[in-house]
Amino acid sequence: MKLSQAFKDMDKYIKENLDTITCHDIFEIKSDFYTEIESLCGNTANFTGLTELLIFRFMYHALGMTEDVQNKLVQQDNMKLLIGNRYIGKNGKYQEPDIVVEKNEVIKYLLSIKNILSTVSPTKNEKESILIKELIKQNGVCTNSIQDIFRIDNIRHNRNNNFNSITIVFSKIPQRHKRAIEIIHNKFEWHRFLILENNNNSFLTELKKKLNFSNSSIS
Repeated sequence: MKLSQAFKDMDKYIKENLDTITCHDIFEIKSDFYTEIESLCGNTANFTGLTELLIFRFMYHALGMTEDVQNKLVQQDNMKLLIGNRYIGKNGKYQEPDIVVEKNEVIKYLLSIKNILSTVSPTKNEKESILIKELIKQNGVCTNSIQDIFRIDNIRHNRNNNFNSITIVFSKIPQRHKRAIEIIHNKFEWHRFLILENNNNSFLTELKKKLNFSNSSIS
């Protein structure tokens, strides 16, 4: 018995249903996996990375990739799909966005992935940010959505100053987190949030709409 077959089946399912798979379908794959893990060992605390894997493989197929993934990236012609790549920020600190699409060595799309939205304490570095202070003042508290946009905006400079980005949230969000999303949407026209749970729209259609993504725009 090989566990790898389960992941191959998942990847095949994504590829064959690329145009019709819904946001909630993606959520269900993740939810089903963690439900099984919890039933077998009691918790899911040490099992991470599935959400990034799902979105990475979806983008791999959506972009028509066929090359092998090596060293956290796959390159095809002038395009790269990268996971966990490091970029230097405006403040001199490194950021590691979840998934990035580059064209000619320049970021074209950035995808950040969250399982849930939650209230967080900003780091010392983040507390010094004018942007973080402004967003907390408007929202009342710091959330990981505010943290997320700060880190994304931090690498949006120099040659990487014109990409579109999205935060993909797997689980439905409580009312208290909607305010922060509205604030961010109003301030950053190039960034959007996409909630997967209970969203029966096509995932690919939602990406195209919110990320301004198309299969042909990077060729």
